[in-house]
Amino acid sequence: MSAFWEKVLSPYILALQIAPKVAFAPLFIMWFGYNAMPKLLVTVLIVFFPVLVNVLQAMRTVDRDLVNLARAYNLSRLGVFWKVEMPSTLPNLMAGLRIASTLAVIGVTVGELVGGNTGLGFLISYGGGQANAAMVFNAILLLTVIGYALYFALVKIEARVLHYLPRAEH
Repeated sequence: MSAFWEKVLSPYILALQIAPKVAFAPLFIMWFGYNAMPKLLVTVLIVFFPVLVNVLQAMRTVDRDLVNLARAYNLSRLGVFWKVEMPSTLPNLMAGLRIASTLAVIGVTVGELVGGNTGLGFLISYGGGQANAAMVFNAILLLTVIGYALYFALVKIEARVLHYLPRAEH
């Protein structure tokens, strides 16, 4: 919402996106221990950028005439955000969340591969070490099913939240 903060923060956010996320997992384990926090932080690092890019793009393309109309009706800055800008960004936010849902599965798996002692990522690592291809394939299959479930749950939420938008006929 602020051009100044966007210019200040953009280089740091871009550097964080470019840096390999797998490299952060051992650091997070050293800092937070062998619990869910490192997995969560790796996942957040992976999913943050796609959602941010989608929402920022939507914020840049909000209809300025609607914003000016809202201001003409004496809406506060917060009122303009909730009544005009937020509804305008919802389609892009939901698209970013759909992308993030698939990336979240990767993030959790990476966290478990690097420093977990439970979870499907750990099973992939353990099964690989034991030369147990069935265990590895089953873990991959379950992760794929979880990814599909998350994605389609967000598709349903999106349809419910954005029910007012016209849909293209196929």
